[in-house]
Amino acid sequence: MRRAVWVVDALLCLLLLYFYLPDLTGESRERLLSLDYWRARLRGEHLMTRDGVLWRGDPAQPIVALTFDDGPDPQTTPRILDILKQEGIRATFFVVGTKLKRHPELARRIVQEGHALGCHSYDHQRQTDLTEEQVWRQIRDCQVLARRAGVELVAYRPPYLAENATVRRAVQRWHMPLVMATVLGEPAPPCHDRRWVYRYARRARNGSILLLHDTYPHTADALPDLIRLLKARGYRFATIPEMVQALQRRATESSHAGTPPARCAR
Repeated sequence: MRRAVWVVDALLCLLLLYFYLPDLTGESRERLLSLDYWRARLRGEHLMTRDGVLWRGDPAQPIVALTFDDGPDPQTTPRILDILKQEGIRATFFVVGTKLKRHPELARRIVQEGHALGCHSYDHQRQTDLTEEQVWRQIRDCQVLARRAGVELVAYRPPYLAENATVRRAVQRWHMPLVMATVLGEPAPPCHDRRWVYRYARRARNGSILLLHDTYPHTADALPDLIRLLKARGYRFATIPEMVQALQRRATESSHAGTPPARCAR
């Protein structure tokens, strides 16, 4: 009987640990349960891998990155840009090519106001279903549209965060970081309960990359609260290129100090 109680207690502890892992570590639950994560950690590549996959910024600095996917949207993207301007925060916007084609003026505004612009594929297909050449062409078509608008794409995030070796090879040919995320959990619309923002902010840790959508009206509604909560916890904000540069400086300083650096890639 005592052994059964111990087993039940152990299972309850494991369930609690599983539930609170994202809050305790700032990493996604899926990543912590992946063997690839622990292999990368042993190699010192859990922040950014040698083939350019960015998982997280510098864990020694209280800096997070706000990232917005699936835009630009003529209704919500301007609202979000207004809020970021008022708060003095720079973010990173991962745009879809078909929407960029319809709203190049929003891409120009994003860059003009100091934010970074990234590619989120041309048509939001799952990129792991494509060949390397098809993924490369998705990025090319987005970059052509961006350059016509007078701006440049500087990072890439795959739809659904779905990536594999084929996707990584295609992105490497563009010399862009492939950007993942450490804080998820933004609810899909319709959403009329703003309490989600408190749970979301609580998951942030040093170097967290927060995944949001500038196509969700409720995200624009809750963004001032999210920023206020993150600032109250002492966090500053960076774009993805700034986060990559900070990791590269960290690696250089570590190597000069004679300690094994976490691997970074351009």
